[in-house]
Amino acid sequence: MLYSKILVSYDDSDLSKKALQKAVDIAKLDKNTVVDVLNVVTVPTNQFIVGDVYREVQKSIYKCGQEIVNGAEDVLKQLSNPTHTFVKEGQPVRIILKTAEENGYDLIVIGSRGLSGVKEFLGSVSHGVVQRSKIPVLIVK
Repeated sequence: MLYSKILVSYDDSDLSKKALQKAVDIAKLDKNTVVDVLNVVTVPTNQFIVGDVYREVQKSIYKCGQEIVNGAEDVLKQLSNPTHTFVKEGQPVRIILKTAEENGYDLIVIGSRGLSGVKEFLGSVSHGVVQRSKIPVLIVK
């Protein structure tokens, strides 16, 4: 068994789609490998978004995040392996690493860049995950 639990950071960017497919390809090698897809949402905060307005913004952003991970389910259908999709709120690097550590993942798969469009080899999230992760990280380009 190469990996027992794989966490895929997914934001619906082209590179996150490639990362998801790579995780699925790895998981096909062992039917017991779990593949989980995580989308991290960030709810903007400032003094003007409070109370009911904040809750509505948060609800809308979570809904968008859920639609993103639902889109990943078509790729996950290639597997007979256990799979899960979920959305969490917070700072992406911190949430990805915390999720991986708390849930016993042994591989993180992430695209080299996300939706920001910055044309660097590594985006800020993938760079932060690679620098701070205690487990292997596969960066897909």
